[in-house]
Amino acid sequence: MPSPSRCLTAGDAFCFVRDLAVHQPTGAPRVGLELEWLTFSSVDASRRVDLTDLAPVLDTLSGALPCRSRLTVEPGGQVEISTQPWSSVADAIDAARTDTERVRAALCDAGIVMVGAGLDRSRPPTRVLDTPRYRAMEEYFDSFGRDGRTMMCNSASMQINVDFDGDVGEAWRAANIVAPLLGARFSEPGANRLGVWSRIDHTRTAPVGGDEPGDAWASYALAARVMFIRRDDTECTPILDGMTFRDWIKRGHALGWPTEVDLEEHLTTLFPPVRPRGYLEVRTIDALDDARWPEAAELAVSMLLDGPQRRAAVELACR
Repeated sequence: MPSPSRCLTAGDAFCFVRDLAVHQPTGAPRVGLELEWLTFSSVDASRRVDLTDLAPVLDTLSGALPCRSRLTVEPGGQVEISTQPWSSVADAIDAARTDTERVRAALCDAGIVMVGAGLDRSRPPTRVLDTPRYRAMEEYFDSFGRDGRTMMCNSASMQINVDFDGDVGEAWRAANIVAPLLGARFSEPGANRLGVWSRIDHTRTAPVGGDEPGDAWASYALAARVMFIRRDDTECTPILDGMTFRDWIKRGHALGWPTEVDLEEHLTTLFPPVRPRGYLEVRTIDALDDARWPEAAELAVSMLLDGPQRRAAVELACR
C-alpha cells in the first residue's frame, strides 16, 4: 500500500527490480512448468464454471497433490498447475503429468472438464473470481477494449520456467529468440491467444529487449503504466490516466507514494513474452492437450539451457 510521504527514488526502484531479475547460475539449473486449462461443464458446455463449482475440488486437493504442485484458479475459471522446480525437464514433465491426472479426475467427478487450448471462442469472457486485484485489472483492461477481458477470462497458456544457465546474457538473448518461435509453433493459426495479447497495453506486453536482463527489466518496469494502486486488502483503484511507475515515483498520487511492496505488485502485472524473475519465464505457448505439452516443454528447455541448441539459435539470429 502507498506511503503518505515519498520513500522510494527512481534509482532505488531501478536497483530493486534489477536485483530481482537474475539469480546467478549455480551449475545445477532447475525447470518448472505452469499448465493452464480452460474449464467447461460436462453437462452444459455453454455454462461458465464458477468458483462454487471449483471450490470443493480445490479445497480437497490443496496441498495434497502427489508431486506438490500448486493448484490455483484464474479469473475466468481456468485452473492452473504450477510444479515445483525440478532438476530436469523429464522430472518436471512427470510431476506435471501426475498432478494433472489427479486434478482432472477430481474435476471430472464434479462434472467439470479440463480443455487444453489457448483461447475459448465459444463463450463471452466473464470473470468468476471477485477479488480487488481482478476487479481493478478488469476495469483497467476494459479501457483498452474487449481484448483484455478476453485475455483474463478466455485464454490459457503454458509457461516454461528455467534457471539462468551458463552465460547470463546469452541465456537472456536465447530466451527472447526462442519465445516467439515457440509461440508460432504451438499456437493455433489465425485468431489466437497471442493475437489477443498483442493488442493489449504494449507497455506491459511488448518484449523487454536489451542485452542484459537486469537493467532491461528495471527500465521496462519503470516505463510501464501503473495498472492499479492497492489501497488496502479490500480495494484496488485502477489507474486509467496513463501514469507510469516512474511518474508515480516522481510526482506521487492522491492515494500516496509508491513503496517497494507496490513495486513488487506492479511487477506481477507485467506480461512480456519473457519475464526475468530470478529465472527465465517463457510465456508465449498456448495451453496444449496432453499429447503436445510435453513436446513443447522438452523443445523449450533444450533451447533455453546452455548447450549446442541454444548457441545455434543465438548464432543464427546474429547473422
